[in-house]
Amino acid sequence: MRIETARFSDNKKIYEELRLKQSELNALLQVTQAINDNLGITGLANLYCQTLNSEIGFERIAFFLQDENWKCVSKIGVSEEFNISGHKKDLLSFAHLTHLKKGKHPFAPMFDIIVPVYHKDKPLAFTLLGGLEKIKGFSIEERLNFIQTISNIISVAIENKKLFKEQLRQQEIKKELELAGKMQTTLIPEKLPSDERVEMEASYMPHFDVGGDYYDAFELNEDEIFFCIGDISGKGISAALLMASFQAGLRSLVKQQQSLKDMVQELNIKVNELTKGERFITLFMALYNSHHHTLQYINAGHPPPVLYQNNETILLEDGCTILGMFDKIPVVKLGKVNLKDEALLLNYTDGLSELEDKRKEQLGVDRLAVFVKENHSRPLLDFIGELTNYIVAFKGKKLFNDDISILLCRFPGNR
Repeated sequence: MRIETARFSDNKKIYEELRLKQSELNALLQVTQAINDNLGITGLANLYCQTLNSEIGFERIAFFLQDENWKCVSKIGVSEEFNISGHKKDLLSFAHLTHLKKGKHPFAPMFDIIVPVYHKDKPLAFTLLGGLEKIKGFSIEERLNFIQTISNIISVAIENKKLFKEQLRQQEIKKELELAGKMQTTLIPEKLPSDERVEMEASYMPHFDVGGDYYDAFELNEDEIFFCIGDISGKGISAALLMASFQAGLRSLVKQQQSLKDMVQELNIKVNELTKGERFITLFMALYNSHHHTLQYINAGHPPPVLYQNNETILLEDGCTILGMFDKIPVVKLGKVNLKDEALLLNYTDGLSELEDKRKEQLGVDRLAVFVKENHSRPLLDFIGELTNYIVAFKGKKLFNDDISILLCRFPGNR
């Protein structure tokens, strides 16, 4: 009789164990199916907590994932106010599944077990489990393998989803930058005026985040040549689109032969219409008359071009505020320069003047003025090549932090 009873007891235990394994297998299959069905991160987190609640019987569950910070993405039996603020170091101190000792840990009043999931040395997730007094069936030690397994499966699946989303985001950024780069090239004139009236050369050094640099130059008639250089705040396709629209508007106004003062007010209105006050444009625009050898210009908050003439340099700063800051520009001062003698003008964007060396010291306008004075007699292409070497040496191993555009003009004077 005792043998029969023992045999019955053994069979019952085997049956219970088999039923438990079948139940755990079904739960894991359900989770696997949800992953294959591409259930979202929140859905997977909720399924995970529901499984631990229904399969084992935990009454209190808090599942944490790292986004920009550690965040509880799903919870059961835990108040909405619960958070780990002030206890992040405590959470990160756990490298293995751990039983909490009552009264000896900040989480112990509510939870009994912490289940961390790591990939190499990187923490992926932490699960806080409580309510052991009502655990179903077998002891908690007999369920640890299942708890750890399902925690690993869910955490790795969610991490893969996050990595996939980031990969898609990077691909979209790459596509946007490629498109912005193509648009940027359309803003750069294929040919610049270069004859006995004026000689021009230019250079564009793109940054990996395509910005809104822009320069242009074209003849209005046999005596007048218009040129400009500008930069819009922001990066990427939106900046390139805005600058393309701005360029079209500017060219239209120039061809209407308005005065520079009237033009800058019209351009300011256009910038406000395009950006709704969210972006700004710095602009230097000038009108050169080769018959009278005069240069009229307006500098709208742009880094001042450096003009070399008669063994001295001056900065072309007259103008107004940046475009898009005010509904109407309050004051506009027209700059005028007599170019009876040969002169060299260096126009550039702030990517050049604000270039930093390893000590985070900027190149600055003063260094540019010295460089122009020392190299003014070089042919324009040689000048640009030497300037490129100079700024590469200046920055050292630091990366370029912005686009750099250069528009170089030589005026022959009254020969």
